[in-house]
Amino acid sequence: MTAQCQIYKDNEGKYRFRFKAENNRIVAFGEAYEQHASCIKGIKSVQKNCNAKTEDLTTEGLRISNPKYQIYTDLASKYRFRLLAPNGEVIAQGEAYETKDGCLNGIEALKKLCDVEIVDLTQPSTETAVKPLSNNSKEALQPKTILIGNKTPMDYVLAIITGFSSSEAKEVTLMARGKSIATAVDAAEIARNRFLKDIKVKAISLGTQEMPPREGETKPRNISSIEIILTKQ
Repeated sequence: MTAQCQIYKDNEGKYRFRFKAENNRIVAFGEAYEQHASCIKGIKSVQKNCNAKTEDLTTEGLRISNPKYQIYTDLASKYRFRLLAPNGEVIAQGEAYETKDGCLNGIEALKKLCDVEIVDLTQPSTETAVKPLSNNSKEALQPKTILIGNKTPMDYVLAIITGFSSSEAKEVTLMARGKSIATAVDAAEIARNRFLKDIKVKAISLGTQEMPPREGETKPRNISSIEIILTKQ
């Protein structure tokens, strides 16, 4: 598999995210969120702060300010790391490691994964048939958010159709950045002009996201982003 950040639901129906390496190993994971939008904000916070410095709580030494990584030992004497936001909130945690070097390697792995594709496992896959939501479903009343990645426009057209499949669904939001912006625009236009004649573009927001530097670089880089809100007429 390719390295990616996955959004999924846990057994309690709450939203979570995890960063997975190419070998399918979970490098870091986030907290549980009640709302899908809050989970996305958590991912963005990790992306923004993932190049922070590291504080080692297993030794006596200088303490640094947030944002930062902290290395610590759990009750089983395993090494772990956590990433703290500027306000001190834990936004991501790592797995357990036998050695401190392994834990440090985990931190470096997360830094390299910060700008990977975001895969939303809570959205219908392209292999799933389009099924209308029940009129009693609370999910039908909530706006859908589709994160655009490296798939073809038609893959996301199906997700848009599914998002509007309930009579209660009023809006679907497409979010993309970098090279995926063109895919988001194509998917919106195909869905609107060929499949769903009763939807229109409610709003388009353009922005810039600051991403951590790539390996070998020293300065953060800016990536263009777009948000397209589709609504039923």
